[in-house]
Amino acid sequence: MKLANSLAAIGLAAGMATFIAGSAFATDGAACKTVRFSDVGWTDITATTATTSVVLSALGYEPDVKVLSVPGTYTPLKNGDIDIFLGNWMPTMEADIAP
Repeated sequence: MKLANSLAAIGLAAGMATFIAGSAFATDGAACKTVRFSDVGWTDITATTATTSVVLSALGYEPDVKVLSVPGTYTPLKNGDIDIFLGNWMPTMEADIAP
């Protein structure tokens, strides 16, 4: 019974988030509709990127996932060609973002 209550609470929370975010999305311009991700091909990053993409799709956004190397992620991120990278591991990747 506890599991059923937990699942119901999660469903209610997800529904409310979709409703609130859906009305916020209505004011976004067309330039904000596509969300560009970098995926470096690691299983955990691929999973979190896919999960986030599903949520954003449900909210009306269009996720665009590019498979890039770690060093090849930071330059497009800096230049505004990639919006999100969910695999930033500091301080391990500090050398990748250094000038």
